[in-house]
Amino acid sequence: MRKKLAKKNRVGGFTLLEMLGVMAVMAILASVAVPPMLRSLQNAQSGNEDKNLEEIGRALCEAIKAEGQVPDPGALATATTFGKKGWVAMAAPYCSMASNSIRYVYPDRTETERRYYILTMDGGTPSLNSPSSYSVPTDGWQDTVGSWPKIRTSFLVLISSSKPDCLLACPANGAATYSAWATGLAGPVAVLSAKDWVKQAVNGVYSANIPEIVGTVQNGSGTWTNKGQFLHVKVIPMNNLVCNITIPGAFMQNNATILINGDGFYIGDPANPNFPNIINIPPQNTTYTTRGSTVNVKAEGHSASATAASSSLNFTYTSPNWTW
Repeated sequence: MRKKLAKKNRVGGFTLLEMLGVMAVMAILASVAVPPMLRSLQNAQSGNEDKNLEEIGRALCEAIKAEGQVPDPGALATATTFGKKGWVAMAAPYCSMASNSIRYVYPDRTETERRYYILTMDGGTPSLNSPSSYSVPTDGWQDTVGSWPKIRTSFLVLISSSKPDCLLACPANGAATYSAWATGLAGPVAVLSAKDWVKQAVNGVYSANIPEIVGTVQNGSGTWTNKGQFLHVKVIPMNNLVCNITIPGAFMQNNATILINGDGFYIGDPANPNFPNIINIPPQNTTYTTRGSTVNVKAEGHSASATAASSSLNFTYTSPNWTW
C-alpha cells in the first residue's frame, strides 16, 4: 500500500544528477561550436570592411576626377575648403555610405576614427611632403621639385581596423597626433609598409606587427599578433587618376607667337573669366591634371578645349587649327 502511494505522489522531472549531466554535455558542445562561430562572425566583419574600403576608394576616385583635387591628409576628415578638403568630405557625395560610416568603422564609437588616409608624393622613396597644391593649378602639376615630384608613381592609401580593441598608430586625420606621426620617421616608413602589406595567412594565422601602422590593443595584450585579418589597406595609384598633357613647344609651330593675344593654356572651366587671357607655359611642354578636367589652349588668338579623359592628351597646332 505504501509503495503504491509513493509512486502516486512522485512528481515528474529531472534529478540533480541528470541536470548536471545535461549541463556538462552542453558545455562540451559550446566549447566546440562557439569558437568557430565567433571566427565566422569576425571573418564576416573583416570581409565587410574590405568591401567598405573598396567603396570608399571608388568614391574618392570619382571625387578626384569630378572636382580636380585630391584630399589633404593634414586636414580634418570632414573639412570642406577647396584645395584643403578632407577625404571624408570628398568621398561622401559619391559614396553609397553615410558620412559617419565613411569616417568611422564603428559610428557609435568615435573615440578613434579607425580609418585614416595618407598621400605619398614619391613611390620609390616614400615622402609625406605636400604637393604645391592639392587642387590642380591652372598650369597643372609638373613632375618636378616644387609641384608634384613623381606624380605618376605616387599613391593614396586608406588604412582601417575592423576590430574595436585594435587601434592604429595614427588615430585621426587633421589632429595633432596625425601631424606628429606624418612628420616623424614613422610616416614615410608607414606609407611603404602599407603599400606593400599583403593580408596573407601563415599556417592559418594573420599577423600585422608593423608599429608604424598599427598601434596598441586595448585588451591588454598590446599586440596585433594573430589579428592581421582586422587590418585593411586600400592603395589608389595616382597614375590611374591623372592625365599627361603635352603642348607644342612654346606654341611656336608655324610662327605661332607666344605672349600675344593671351596665348597659352589653362586647366579648368572654359567659362572662367581668366580664360582665354591667361598665359601658362608648361615646363618641357608637359604637365599633369586629373582625368575629367577641361584643358583650354590658345595660339595666335585661336582657342580650343578638350577633356583630359585618359592617361594622355596631346595637342598639336597648325595655324589656325588645334588638333588632339
